[in-house]
Amino acid sequence: MARILLTGASSFSGLWIAEALAAAGHEVTAPLKRQEADYSGLRAERVVRLKRSADAVFDAPFGSARFLDLAARGVDLLAHHAADIPNYRSADYDVMAGVARNTEGLEAVFRACARAGARAAVVTGTTFEAGEGGGGAGDLAVSPYGLSKTLTNEAARHFAPWSGLGFGKFVVAAPFGVLEEGRFAWSLFQAWFDGRPGQVRTPRYVRDNIPAPLLAAAYAGLTARLLDGAGTAFGRPAGFIGTQAAFAERLAAEMRPRLGLPCEVESLPQPELAEPERRVNSDPAIPPDWDAAAFWDDYAAYYRRLAETGRLAAPA
Repeated sequence: MARILLTGASSFSGLWIAEALAAAGHEVTAPLKRQEADYSGLRAERVVRLKRSADAVFDAPFGSARFLDLAARGVDLLAHHAADIPNYRSADYDVMAGVARNTEGLEAVFRACARAGARAAVVTGTTFEAGEGGGGAGDLAVSPYGLSKTLTNEAARHFAPWSGLGFGKFVVAAPFGVLEEGRFAWSLFQAWFDGRPGQVRTPRYVRDNIPAPLLAAAYAGLTARLLDGAGTAFGRPAGFIGTQAAFAERLAAEMRPRLGLPCEVESLPQPELAEPERRVNSDPAIPPDWDAAAFWDDYAAYYRRLAETGRLAAPA
């Protein structure tokens, strides 16, 4: 068992990571930025569930005195999954402001964790960074947000060894699953429960959609390698690689018998956008013994609950 300090655990993917680390036998402490009463909606629901598998510590922003006190109590690994990325989809996203926000206090936290016995730090990246998503060496970031993440994680790659820590980077593609909100699938379910075909606006894009439990299992695997002494390790788990049109049809085929709805899919003409058509991870992460039926059952039940309670009306 290891003591793991996990940031970003109230996010959709962060919750699944917390649960996977706890299932692997680790003691997870999850510092959260806000007071508990400040969480609402699905994020509040995730926080309630988080408390079953981790010690959730509220009002402990990254790098704050309260956060550093948690690190000083002893930690074997820092799992830094959080990021402050408001309006990250915007073409006007402020790259350097994002870098400043997300590197503030980073070196101090790394040093504090090292002093407290930590062996390594893991940061979370994205397939939209330079050199990720199959782009290769010399590839540019896909977007201003992707550039901001590139520069932030490059700083972390230097700060870790300078602080005496091993370094891990975990690259996230497109996770989906229970307790998500506002993602690609969300808009499809909105249409299906409203009796309309779900529309795919970028049908030719080849993306890497991975079930959240499998993403989290891959994260736990990466932390195990670092705890076992790997000085540097990367995780790039891949799920269902294919066009967005094909992924929408996969969802529809799984949901029709479970929801009793037509779940029709309509692919719109592909617009000319700046993103590359293909952005995927490289390491297959769907094991042959994966209980796919249970995952799809839970996923259907989740969206049925959202529809029945009126919560699915929120914008995608």
